[in-house]
Amino acid sequence: MLFVTALAFQGDYHADSNVSLHQIVQAIVTVLAVINPGVCGSIFLTLTPRLLPEQRWRAAVRVTLSILIILITSALIGLKILSVFNISLDVFKIVGGMIIAYMGFDMLRGGQTVAQAPPTEGNAAASTSLAPLVMFAAGPGTITAVVTLAAVHTPDGFPMTAVVAAVIGAAATLASLLLAIRLGSHIGRDTQSVVTRFMGLIVASMGMEFVLTALKAFFNV
Repeated sequence: MLFVTALAFQGDYHADSNVSLHQIVQAIVTVLAVINPGVCGSIFLTLTPRLLPEQRWRAAVRVTLSILIILITSALIGLKILSVFNISLDVFKIVGGMIIAYMGFDMLRGGQTVAQAPPTEGNAAASTSLAPLVMFAAGPGTITAVVTLAAVHTPDGFPMTAVVAAVIGAAATLASLLLAIRLGSHIGRDTQSVVTRFMGLIVASMGMEFVLTALKAFFNV
């Protein structure tokens, strides 16, 4: 349903932003890869060991809304902030693409240094705060990805691809959290590792594509 809505908006903004179906798909894949809903589900279980199923459902909805608000706000005002500081779009695309690519390489080697690492079971605060999960899913790396998508796809118009990707990314995260509640402890670390590395390859590829495209525009090649 969300994807159909995105296609409807595409017709309204096509003249101004020249948004294509390829750009929408690219944005969705990039945001999903950076958020990594599968890992979010595992983190959620770690953070809520003492909550009842009903409490976990409510917590999952709150986390998803927080992620959605952060990402949509970043998509809508990110480029305006760049203009205030007089930062060139091409430069931001290059830097943003490098950060996204670095995140991908970090995920490929199984690290989590870009985003805040998920707490361990021995973390006393894990059962009372969901902030680490929000920071993991909507941290600096994801915000950079959303703003970069807006800069790459719609620098002079409504950031439709970034907003659609943020909505679908939040929806996928909610679905992953609800699935994690049902599956419980059946999600193993090996599964997390495989998903993270596969998503890392996607993220690194997208980041490098943004960098090369921005370099070409910067040097007018």
